[in-house]
Amino acid sequence: MSIFLSYGSGIVTLILSWFLLKDILYASITVLIFSSLFLYLYGPNAIAFSLCLSNGWILLNTFIEQLFPLND
Repeated sequence: MSIFLSYGSGIVTLILSWFLLKDILYASITVLIFSSLFLYLYGPNAIAFSLCLSNGWILLNTFIEQLFPLND
C-alpha cells in the first residue's frame, strides 16, 4: 500500500468514525478496544490508528462533558 493511500484511508476512517459513532458510546468503546488490540498485535496501521484516535477522542469528550457539565 502506498503512503498516500494509507494516509488517505486513515483520514477518511477518522472522519467517518467520528461522525458515525460520536453519539453511540458502547460502539465507540468496542471499536476502541478492538482497534487498540489490532495495533498491539500487528503493529502500525493507518486505519486502526485512526479508529483508535477518533474513538478515544469521543470517549474523552463524553467523560469530560459528564464531569464538567455546561450550564445552558
